[in-house]
Amino acid sequence: MFSFFKNSVFGVISVASRLASSFFLNKMVALYFGPAGIVQLAHFQNLVTFFTLVPNDGISRGLIKYLAGNDTQSLTFRTYFRSGFYLTLTVFFAITLLLVSARSFFLPYFPSGATWLILFLIGVFLLVLQSFLNAVLLARQKNGWLLVVNTLAALGVLGYVALATGKIPLPYFLNGYLLLLGCIGLITVPFSLKGLPKIPLFQPRISKAAWQQLSKFILMAGTVMLFSKGLEYYIRDYSIQHFTIQQTGLWQGVVRISDSYTAVYTAVLAFAFYPKVAALLQQEPELKLFVRQALKLLAPVVAAGLCLVYFTRDYLFTWLLSAQFKAAEAFLPFQLTGDFCKLISWLLANILVAQAKFKITLLFEAISAFFYLGFFYFFTHLYGIQGNPMAHCAHYLIFLLLNLVYFRKLLLA
Repeated sequence: MFSFFKNSVFGVISVASRLASSFFLNKMVALYFGPAGIVQLAHFQNLVTFFTLVPNDGISRGLIKYLAGNDTQSLTFRTYFRSGFYLTLTVFFAITLLLVSARSFFLPYFPSGATWLILFLIGVFLLVLQSFLNAVLLARQKNGWLLVVNTLAALGVLGYVALATGKIPLPYFLNGYLLLLGCIGLITVPFSLKGLPKIPLFQPRISKAAWQQLSKFILMAGTVMLFSKGLEYYIRDYSIQHFTIQQTGLWQGVVRISDSYTAVYTAVLAFAFYPKVAALLQQEPELKLFVRQALKLLAPVVAAGLCLVYFTRDYLFTWLLSAQFKAAEAFLPFQLTGDFCKLISWLLANILVAQAKFKITLLFEAISAFFYLGFFYFFTHLYGIQGNPMAHCAHYLIFLLLNLVYFRKLLLA
């Protein structure tokens, strides 16, 4: 349990510096561009997630599992490294093709010229490459370099946002932010590749065996992209079309705060929970003990943290966004309740990813997404924009219940 706590702290420290820059970005966009700017920022980052989610939560998870513990000169290491690299490139180009072919749907709120799109694609390509390199670092137990990169990225973003906000049109300002993050991430290249046999690693070949194993992780992450991030994008777009941009922006302000503490939590899972679960898959008693201990530690911490957010809401909206977002307080109760269900369910969902249970993951994501969309239409019809966080709460309650039922033997004595 001490190692889990230690790695949790390391994960939080690693992301805390980046989180500080994210707070500052939200604050400056809220001050200079108001709720409409927050909506465009959310749409922009949702687009970035379409590119990074499968490489980061799919391919990288698989790479960590199959690279960790293998000698860098071994055939297994070379095979999965090479296959992971070219699968990452394949996913990037496939999503690029989809984005360009459906540009009217994905990019209606951004400049139509080629310049903006090219800059955007360069930025997301650098982030996708960084995701692959980070997985290699984690598999080789070189976590310290991630802390260095995240700290440098945070400092760079703080400086960029302070100097550029309000001086560049928002769409190009966001591209600059993206390019900065991608370029700083290139620092990890020499440390990821140090000591590795370069020529065999980068031969353009994807192993059939590696493809069969990594494809499970790709498909699981793909279902999350479709049923979670894709649905979020649709719901935000629907809200923009059917409610005012001011109302949608206030709701998105609450979501931005939620995303901030969610980033800390996912860092804990990525650094401390998932790698340990992957290592204990063949040791059921130890896995049960570890999951129960982690749940006992995290559940009260999550609950206390969300209560703190609620009771300090007046200050949070003013400090993290701007005074005009205090009107969004009405969204908080259902948003925070839904977030508790979300964060606890994600802990259990990470076990499914480690086990490569693609069919179960697909089923759970599809069921919860179906209910989410249904709840969204139902609650927004009755309560307008106030129905958005209600649907969010109901969505993750369903998702949590599905995971609790599935893992009941693991959680109960």
